[in-house]
Amino acid sequence: MRKPMRAKTKLLVPTSAMFLSLTILIVFSAYVLFSNNVRSNSLKQLHATSQQVLNNYETYFDSVIEVSNALLGEYSNENEDNISSDMQNYFDSIMSIKHEIEDISIYRKSDGTLLASSSNYVDLSNDVELENWFVDAKENPLINIFSPSSVSSTNTYHFLLSKVLFFEKNRAFDGVLRVDFDFTKIVESISSTTLGAGGSFIIYDKNYNIVYCSDSTYLESELPLIKHLVLGNSIVSVDKHSLYLYCSSISNTSWRLAIFINNDAIASAIYSFSVYIIVLMIFVIAIFFILMVIVANNITDPLQELQKEMAKIESFNYEGYLHHNFSSTYEISELNRSFNQMMTRIKKLNTSLITEKEEQRKSELKALQNQINPHFLYNTLDSIIALIEKGDDETAQLMIIALSRFFRISISSGKNVIPLNKEIEHVRNYLLIQKMRFGNSFKYKINVEDGLDEYPVIKLILQPIVENSIGHGIKEGEEGFISINVHSEDAMIVFEIKDNGYGMTKAKVEELSAAMRDASTYKGVGLKNVYQRIRIYYGPSADVVITSEEDIGTTIKIIIPKVGIKDEE
Repeated sequence: MRKPMRAKTKLLVPTSAMFLSLTILIVFSAYVLFSNNVRSNSLKQLHATSQQVLNNYETYFDSVIEVSNALLGEYSNENEDNISSDMQNYFDSIMSIKHEIEDISIYRKSDGTLLASSSNYVDLSNDVELENWFVDAKENPLINIFSPSSVSSTNTYHFLLSKVLFFEKNRAFDGVLRVDFDFTKIVESISSTTLGAGGSFIIYDKNYNIVYCSDSTYLESELPLIKHLVLGNSIVSVDKHSLYLYCSSISNTSWRLAIFINNDAIASAIYSFSVYIIVLMIFVIAIFFILMVIVANNITDPLQELQKEMAKIESFNYEGYLHHNFSSTYEISELNRSFNQMMTRIKKLNTSLITEKEEQRKSELKALQNQINPHFLYNTLDSIIALIEKGDDETAQLMIIALSRFFRISISSGKNVIPLNKEIEHVRNYLLIQKMRFGNSFKYKINVEDGLDEYPVIKLILQPIVENSIGHGIKEGEEGFISINVHSEDAMIVFEIKDNGYGMTKAKVEELSAAMRDASTYKGVGLKNVYQRIRIYYGPSADVVITSEEDIGTTIKIIIPKVGIKDEE
């Protein structure tokens, strides 16, 4: 009778055969997938590198166009009798900031006569009307013209920007701007980019005339490839090198950029790295598979039970406990006991954390609400004293009543939340006091949508905004107007505070909005106070939105949700 095979042997033989087949399949699949993935990622990286070089140039040329726009605006505001001297001073100021500008000059569009120039002006000693930059600018009066400069040497790289400048006051002074830029530094900074053997980048115009080439060694063989590709990217071969070619237009100019990056080293790196990963993967799979076979039967079942209990925790059910006493291994039993202890501690810590966070939220809210400006109280009391001294007791009495109501609502018996009509009454008293103090310097209007009067809101959110409108928005010597409009939009309540004051630039609005949201800055204290308080109380759905236009006015919108608003404290 044939002796039965030992269990250990019976387990190892089929397992080894299956493991060997699986390992070969995994290694082969991993190598193919990883190799393709790395090649794809490498091409993306090459594209990103090319795009970065392009972005650097586009950013530079955008700054060049900004100079052109600034000169256009300055020239249009000039007095024709002082064009030469005023513009020369302005040119010199720009050149003191923009060191890459070598020379700025303006020529009469009709006959090429010099109208204005910088102190560094060098006479061109030829007929500018025949120069390409002058002719192209006249033919395309609405765009900036970029032209190669004839003064470039082996150590410096120059280009010219030209544009027609319209002089609306007297069309006889319509001119053509000429700015000489030295872009050596930007070229040198990008030249340091590692493009590999055979790598280079070329700037050329629409007729494929070369403006700049970082390495002219392979220019004769590279130029046909550029003409064939036109725009886009491709893998090309130059002098036995595999190169990644990227061609693109430089925005806001008539020039294009071609970049050649060596692809040989990338291919070698892909191969070496793939081999390393494959070897490592084989080793890890082998160890993992052996350990899995040994411990699977003893570990899987208890771990499945543990996984079910952990799934309850993921749904925030903290009642999970393993009531079984698994006797398979000491470790599983200890894991069971540790899990039960952990769940007990989690429940206690969660309860404690919720209580602590709630107290912290209330403390932060109260601290922000207590930031009342004492100067308002002092100034109001001084105004009351002045009224009494003048014998205007009636106005003083009205101001005292308004001040009393103002602070009664501010205190609100320690409550954080008050009805919306109380918040409106609070800001109305504030406006009444300020109007009695400043006379007829401003008017105001308050409008509240029907049905919103009793909605509970956190207090003191309107007064800081109105204070900003009075302090910073009202134009000196003009009658200001402040309107407060409260209405609902779907599930939100919107407070809109609008004034007709000085207004702000777009940049100033962006700066103020950023400062309002940045806890580390202290600009816009009133706005920041309101923003932080509504975010603490209402969460991320609450917001403060600033819109403004210079010399038109400013609008502040405070947006809070209806859901979640409740009376408390």
